[in-house]
Amino acid sequence: MSNYTPAMIAKLQDAAPLNLAKAKALASTSDFASVSYRSIISKAKHLDLGYDLTPKAAKKISASKADTVNAIAKAINVDADALDGLALAKASALNNLLMNLS
Repeated sequence: MSNYTPAMIAKLQDAAPLNLAKAKALASTSDFASVSYRSIISKAKHLDLGYDLTPKAAKKISASKADTVNAIAKAINVDADALDGLALAKASALNNLLMNLS
């Protein structure tokens, strides 16, 4: 048994192609109060109405701790081997130290 009435399916077809914003907007209406926006997305995909994915944010490429320790060593003109215990510190602390040295 479906949670979707023919009227709900007609509204989905009118809103096609769906995206996240449209699905959340439909879910907030009184007609779709009994279903979640995720259910609406699933139903749209099941009915082949089309769903536009939002692009995922690009991952930040961060320097490794070893690279940060090497940069700190270079900033204070010390051999990186002399700072070998510094690599055990938190990455945020190492980044703050490097920013304050520069």
